[in-house]
Amino acid sequence: MQKQVSIAVIGRGKLGSSFAQKISKMGAGYKLFAHLPARSKSFHRLSESEGPSVIIVASRDAEIQKVAKMAVMSAGKNLSLMIHCSGSNQSTILPIRKGVTRLTLHPIQTFAKADPSLLKNIYFMASTDEASARKWAAKFVKDIGGIDTIFIKGKDLALYHTLVVFAANFTTLIGGAVEIFSKSLHIPPEQIKKAITPLMQQSLDNVLKESAKKVLTGPLARKDYTTILKHRLALQKQPKSLRKIYEGFVMLSEKLP
Repeated sequence: MQKQVSIAVIGRGKLGSSFAQKISKMGAGYKLFAHLPARSKSFHRLSESEGPSVIIVASRDAEIQKVAKMAVMSAGKNLSLMIHCSGSNQSTILPIRKGVTRLTLHPIQTFAKADPSLLKNIYFMASTDEASARKWAAKFVKDIGGIDTIFIKGKDLALYHTLVVFAANFTTLIGGAVEIFSKSLHIPPEQIKKAITPLMQQSLDNVLKESAKKVLTGPLARKDYTTILKHRLALQKQPKSLRKIYEGFVMLSEKLP
């Protein structure tokens, strides 16, 4: 019979809570040892019954090293793997302890709220120099309901994380721009959002299936500079940030591979 993996999750934010809730319901093979707040003054709970075999640190990026160091000092002898969930930081920011491997494990998903179902049917990014941690990550991702694991070299993590920020946060901020434009047009943002939903959904579906250059439409694709000038003039009364974004779109449209 396979030994049960006991996991402690540190961090009660959206991601940490999603992990803890999911692990607590995984059943055979996995057990939630504890779910602790990252701001705890002590992690003595991690020494009980010789502690968990795995610790997942899901705290703010700036707190990872401090939290992980405190956790390792308190953890019992069962500990064999330490994980953090920051997509831009190497596993080597975690403290060294004999017999304990280190892993960066980042779900390629956005968590607007704590929701364990968001960990299902997604890809995870993993980064580590240790073969045993790579093997563990690949199995855990499958067991938790993920699709697959993408392994990234430590030196490439900053670029990887920039990519996912473009994919997630920039998409959200486009929605923010729509809200600003809606107010200038004196139309409720929720009404405009409802009207452009088919457009945005189809555009996203197009670019996820084909190259951006192939599916780009409108004046940027046609290089219709007369219409682009109209846009630039219309943007004069809008926030400077929106004007800069539009100019960035124009430049990017000319550089698509």
